[in-house]
Amino acid sequence: MKSTFLFGIDTTNLEELSIKNTSDSVLKSLSEIKYIDLDIDYPEHELILKYHNEFSSNFGEQLLTQILTRAEPYRAFVREKLIEYDVPLCLEYLPVIESSYNIKAVSKSGAVGLWQFMENSISGFLTKNSWVDERKDPWLSTEAAIKKLKENYTYFGDWALALAAYNMGLGGLSRIMKNTGCKTFWELADGGHLKSETTHYVPKFLAIADLITNSEYYGLDLPTYNPEKSYKTDTVELKFQVSLEQLALASKVSVKTLQTLNPGLYYSVTPYTNSYNLRVLASDKEKIQTALATLKPLDANIYTVVQGDTLWGISRRYGLTVENLCKANNIKENQILRIGTRLVLPIIKE
Repeated sequence: MKSTFLFGIDTTNLEELSIKNTSDSVLKSLSEIKYIDLDIDYPEHELILKYHNEFSSNFGEQLLTQILTRAEPYRAFVREKLIEYDVPLCLEYLPVIESSYNIKAVSKSGAVGLWQFMENSISGFLTKNSWVDERKDPWLSTEAAIKKLKENYTYFGDWALALAAYNMGLGGLSRIMKNTGCKTFWELADGGHLKSETTHYVPKFLAIADLITNSEYYGLDLPTYNPEKSYKTDTVELKFQVSLEQLALASKVSVKTLQTLNPGLYYSVTPYTNSYNLRVLASDKEKIQTALATLKPLDANIYTVVQGDTLWGISRRYGLTVENLCKANNIKENQILRIGTRLVLPIIKE
C-alpha cells in the first residue's frame, strides 16, 4: 500500500499536513520509525480505513493485546510454516479475525479451532473421526490452512481473492466472478456482489495486519513477537494405542501437558491405529520414548451408553476400574450418563 494511516489520517505526505491534535511525540516517532509494507498488495479503501480506525482505538488496542497474548504459544510455529510454504508472512494475523487465536473457538455455523474449519471443508487437509477432530489441533490446522490458502492463491493469482475464497469457498467465489465479470475482490466488494461477511473479511484482515506489523509506527503498545514464549514441540510416532494417563505416569510428564499439546483427541486415549503422531514438548521427547517401551498397548474401543448403564456397571462388565474409565473420558465419577453418550474403554492387551 502506497499510503499509510495514523488513526484515520493519511500520513503519506505528513510534512505537508498541519495536524493540530497530534502530539509532538507521535510526530517524532513517525519521523524515526520506518513504516513496513505488508507482503500483500492492496489499495486504499474506505473499509480498510474503517477497521484501521476501529482497532487503533483504545478498545481496539486492548482487544488486540489480549488476542496477541493468547497467540504467543503458537506464533513461532505459524511463522515457520508460512516461510516453509513461501506465502505472505502477514497471514500470521488471519487467526486474529478467524478465532481471536482461541484454539477452542466454535462459531455459530460450526466452524472449529484456530483457523475455523467447517467440517465440509477439511477433505484432503484434516481428519475427523470417532477418535480425533484435527480442526482443534493448532499445529495440524495451521498447516492445513496454509495449504488451503496457497491452493486458493494458485487458482486466483491474487491474495485478496484467495482470502475471500478462504472465507466463502473457492467454488462460490469463482462462480460469482464468472457471473459478474469482475476480476478483483475490490470490484466484487464495491459492486455489492458478495455477502457482507466476505466484503468486510478482507479489509478487516488487512487493517489489523497493518496495525500489528506497524504497531510501533502507529504508537500502539502491542505484545511483540517473542519466539521464546512459543511451545517448542516435536512428535513421537506411536505404533499402538496409548492411554495418556499411563504414559504420563510412566514418563513423569504431566497428563495435562499431553492433553494440551494434543487437543484434537476426543479422549485421553490415542486413536485405534498402527501409526499416530503424538505431540510432545521437545524437551520431553526422550522421556516419552523411553516410557513407551515399558507400556502394554491398549485395545480400546468406543462404547455407546444405553438405558440403565452406569459407570460402575460398564467398568465391571469390561474389567476396568471406574477411576480409569473416568480418566480416559475426562469425566467425573459421579457423572450421570446420558443415553447415546460415547465412552472409550481403555482395555489393556495382555
